[in-house]
Amino acid sequence: MMMREEINSGQLERLLNEENGILSGKDFILRLTSYMNQEMTLRKEETSSLDRKEDNRRLCYLSAEFLTGRLLHQNLLALGILDRVKELASRHNLNLTDVLEEECDPGLGNGGLGRLASCFLDSLVHLDLPATGYGICYRFGLFKQSLQDERQKEQPDNWRHEDLWGQENRSKCYRIPFGGSVDISCNESGELKFKLIPEFEILAISVDYPVSSTYNNRVQPLRLWKSEAPEGFDLDLFNRGDHGKAWKQINTAESLTAVLYPGDEAESGKKLRLKQQYFFVSASLQDMMAEFRETHDPHWTAFPDKYVIQLNDTHPVLAIPELMRLFLDQEGLSWEEAWNICTRVFAYTNHTVLEEALEKWPVSSLRELLPRIMLIIEEIQRRLEEESGTPSIIQNEYVHMAALAVYGSFSVNGVAALHSRLLTETVLKDWYIRFPQRFNNKTNGITHRRWLMQCNPALTNLINDLIGNEWQRKPHLLSGLNQYKDDSSVLERLGRIKQGNKELFNRWIHMEKGLNCPPHYLFDFQVKRIHEYKRQLLNILSILQKYRALKNNPDIQEIPHLFLMGGKAAPGYYMAKEIIHLACRCSSVINNDPLCRDKLQLLFLPGYNVTMGEKIFPASELSQQISTAGKEASGTGNMKFMMNGALTLGTMDGANIEIFKASGKENNIPFGMSSEEVVHYRKEYNPKTFIEGNQEIKALFQEIENGLLGNPDEFRDLLEHLFKEDPYLVLPELEAHTAAISKGERLYSDKQNWLQKSLMNIASSGIFSSDRTIGEYASDIWKLSARKAD
Repeated sequence: MMMREEINSGQLERLLNEENGILSGKDFILRLTSYMNQEMTLRKEETSSLDRKEDNRRLCYLSAEFLTGRLLHQNLLALGILDRVKELASRHNLNLTDVLEEECDPGLGNGGLGRLASCFLDSLVHLDLPATGYGICYRFGLFKQSLQDERQKEQPDNWRHEDLWGQENRSKCYRIPFGGSVDISCNESGELKFKLIPEFEILAISVDYPVSSTYNNRVQPLRLWKSEAPEGFDLDLFNRGDHGKAWKQINTAESLTAVLYPGDEAESGKKLRLKQQYFFVSASLQDMMAEFRETHDPHWTAFPDKYVIQLNDTHPVLAIPELMRLFLDQEGLSWEEAWNICTRVFAYTNHTVLEEALEKWPVSSLRELLPRIMLIIEEIQRRLEEESGTPSIIQNEYVHMAALAVYGSFSVNGVAALHSRLLTETVLKDWYIRFPQRFNNKTNGITHRRWLMQCNPALTNLINDLIGNEWQRKPHLLSGLNQYKDDSSVLERLGRIKQGNKELFNRWIHMEKGLNCPPHYLFDFQVKRIHEYKRQLLNILSILQKYRALKNNPDIQEIPHLFLMGGKAAPGYYMAKEIIHLACRCSSVINNDPLCRDKLQLLFLPGYNVTMGEKIFPASELSQQISTAGKEASGTGNMKFMMNGALTLGTMDGANIEIFKASGKENNIPFGMSSEEVVHYRKEYNPKTFIEGNQEIKALFQEIENGLLGNPDEFRDLLEHLFKEDPYLVLPELEAHTAAISKGERLYSDKQNWLQKSLMNIASSGIFSSDRTIGEYASDIWKLSARKAD
């Protein structure tokens, strides 16, 4: 091991030696990552060899999203060469910080689900727990977001063109069947035998990304599957003049993994999503089974002792009937043997209580695209009906994926205490009554290594100076900062760090987006996926109320307050895109009104992603987490803001509740109804009647009608939706939210008190490290063991 490190260190020197000519930033990063990939591959092989030797149970984490963010900085730390590379970069007149900015940010997720999955992989490798992440290698990711005429514009995110880390491995290649028919016969014993005769097959090729640790030499794979046609380009057909058909197989295959979450307004989009889900779970299961065969006699009853499969939301739930297919049709197991294995190997994480977000697939689509899978689901349903008191999986010609997940898994968990309770009381109540022992809670977490140590080095240095660096391995030790809450010199230093981070953010956002964020303003962020239940609309209406108050009283003294919003709306989500349009129009009106100078500003930040988040969280002072109580499963952005010293202005929803408990309500700004109050209020709520009885809201809407934001017809649909439905109770909580913002401004005017609250949030944030979350999963659900000490 020592000899290899010395040899590769020499190789790095040769690759980056300035005597061979001064390198550009692009050439420098390409040579550097070429060396690093070799080293990472060797470490991954050593990790795999040691894991096979110890033969401990392995986690396989299945997720449709993995928002990894940039990997170069993390991998430099893992290899222990960051300082050396800084020195080598300087020889080429390069600043390593600038070089790091040239790395692309893979768009392999939509938001919190994908970022959570990546945080979990980070904690698994740092805790030395054997695991593989499985997902899809989307060619274009989600989309690049820009603004045009104050509206969201989507462009392809061709991130793979600049990908530095994906290592294709064609030895990990599997055929995935689609369509066709099922041949059913009887053997000599009278047992039914099933043979799938697919209409076509698509190849799944593995592309591995390294997940590395700064604490140990463990490197394990994030294995993403890209799609290819088995036969490739049909030259014979092309030469005979059938050009379209010659390309058809390639186009069909490559379109499968072209885009994350293809639009599903049309039937073809829905079917493509279904094919994507089956494609990646089938490839992943075949990969696990091939690995099991290599290292064990194929006595499949031992499979759950060596593997546990975590289903991250409902996207991978087809893995349950697919594993049944592989065991029944390819391995010759009986139904009872196969089902016993499945219900010991699968665990399911639910991420929502929203009925519309709980996936269900038409029986007709499953029968057309996955005929054998549909037969297996129907047999599961038939046997389920023999158990009294058990709810159904197939209802009204739809297969309910959450129901299939609960029935086919040994563990079902929510992701925050409130969310887990609501699951058992609402959407999964009948299943909880039948299988109460399966349900548990695992509150989400974030990796403090990226979201504090990596993105906020100044704050990290302060913490190290105050309590040492053991907290980096044991984040709960951040509580040691509590002893400094009355130390004015510490608070003053904390304030200087925050101000410096705000200045850094202003410079970065001006360079990247041409925006100006004056650092003397209160930085108030709401950045997350745009969705009605997250209530960006509530924030916008409160900002408009502040604007009206300024217009009515121009001499009012205000704390300079900068509201910053960001997030993507799904291309087919009309109301979400209208919310972005409203935010942009409000920004234009407010920011160009001289009355608001040094008092009120609003910016919408286009293109919010992991990289932007790494700049935002250190600069944040106020974190808006204002979803309707009972609708947000957990949230993880709230934890990142908290860990960087922002106060939470939020509802009693998701993990906000646990944040308020950990750091104290007095150190944050809670407001609004509880989830129980929301349910009660909703029963009698009539938006039209409410508006008629509220003069402030009536006046606001009247001003909009009179042209406060220009042509009122542009926002007619959005306002009509509020007038007629207001499904997430924006209007009833507008007054409370506006008052919470005013309270935040009053608190901010006392900088010493504000910084004290900021420090208390940082000190209480260790419990929200994903290391704690993964530790609970590993001990309570997965039963994983860390590698034995050498």
